[in-house]
Amino acid sequence: MKTFAEELPPNTVRLGCKVVSIKVDANTSAYSILHLHDGTMLMPRVIIGCDGVNSVVASSVGLNSSRHFSTCAIRGVTHYQTLHPFGTAFYLFDKDGVRLGLLPINHNDVYWFLTRKLTSTDSMVSKDQRLIKESTVEAITGFPNHITEMINNSDVDSLHLTDQMRYRAPWDLLRTKFCKGTVTLAGDALHAMAPFLAQGGSASLEDAVVLARCLSQNMGIALDPTGMKAARAALDQYAKERKMRVFWLSLETFVVGTMHDTSALLVRGLCIITQIILFRDKIANTRYDCGRL
Repeated sequence: MKTFAEELPPNTVRLGCKVVSIKVDANTSAYSILHLHDGTMLMPRVIIGCDGVNSVVASSVGLNSSRHFSTCAIRGVTHYQTLHPFGTAFYLFDKDGVRLGLLPINHNDVYWFLTRKLTSTDSMVSKDQRLIKESTVEAITGFPNHITEMINNSDVDSLHLTDQMRYRAPWDLLRTKFCKGTVTLAGDALHAMAPFLAQGGSASLEDAVVLARCLSQNMGIALDPTGMKAARAALDQYAKERKMRVFWLSLETFVVGTMHDTSALLVRGLCIITQIILFRDKIANTRYDCGRL
């Protein structure tokens, strides 16, 4: 990041800035206005909102606020002095509403995650890694001994608890263009999704590739001295290209998340039927090709 920043004109990168509001002019030939927390106003030619699950920019293009499941996620890493017993396989355990998955990193280190119902104390627990370990050990009561041992021996500094697993409702993505004038979104600001498919980061990289390609393909528009016409064309193309990809990813994540989040048998049954009909191939989303840069 520093290498990229050094290639830009001085004072191009502003750190520690928080966008508090954005005004997208109805006249698409005009610049949008960003209001920062320190009172500064900026009028950039293009705005790409990558400001996370609570995006201010997202609301300016018509997306509703992100929502959250009543499930929390815990992640950690365990180091084994000798070889761990898991080989190279991915393991998934499910018991009494608690789901634990693990994936070996190498011969001695194992990454693991756990999801369970959110409790009233999780906000406090998330601030203390020792409490995170204690709550995780408590949650896996009845799991195999080698799993309990793995959690007990985990590196405390690696533990992280996400007490609000936020997501963007898939129907919001379907009905919204998520591009207004020269303002658009990328990353979690666009398609916040809980980690049930482990595709949120990959989708963000796809956003970057597609956006860069669309911008480069539209930069040669004639009779466009300000570049605004090219920017609008590029962002429109980007939004059209990404819409169905992020919709299907978000829908599958929502269905899987709801199935684990609900205790209603009818809702869970509908989720299972939806998976069978629409998402029979559980790894089809990993084979998506966003094209070359």
